[in-house]
Amino acid sequence: MRSSLSGIFRARAVMLLLAALVALGSLATGHGARADGGVEAAQVANAGLAACSRNAGKALHNCVADVLDGMTRRISDAPDTTRALATAASQLRAAANKAQALSAISQCRAVVAGALKQALAMGKSGAGLSAVAGVLARAAQLIQSKG
Repeated sequence: MRSSLSGIFRARAVMLLLAALVALGSLATGHGARADGGVEAAQVANAGLAACSRNAGKALHNCVADVLDGMTRRISDAPDTTRALATAASQLRAAANKAQALSAISQCRAVVAGALKQALAMGKSGAGLSAVAGVLARAAQLIQSKG
């Protein structure tokens, strides 16, 4: 049993490392500085959330906040989204319990959902915002289960 868990851990670590390297390579070529840079930012954020899954409680809130701050730095030309991510990160750090942490994520998800709806209505690609929404959903799930 222990060796199979060790193998699973190693496989996940390798997958996360590969995802991070791909994302960092995309960012280094300058493609992460667009509004659709949300896809690349989300790839890096998902790797960060995987690392956060080892934490619980306040340590988990702070780790997720760091991940959201990282996404904020990687996305440009989407001021409402980056502002919502930064606010959620700040609220996560201040959260005294799971309910407050989930509320911070929920408020951010609402802003991102609105921005996605607006982008799609204007005929723009929603890939970046959809990827950000996926990260927020995963963050909420993590906080709900460990948090």
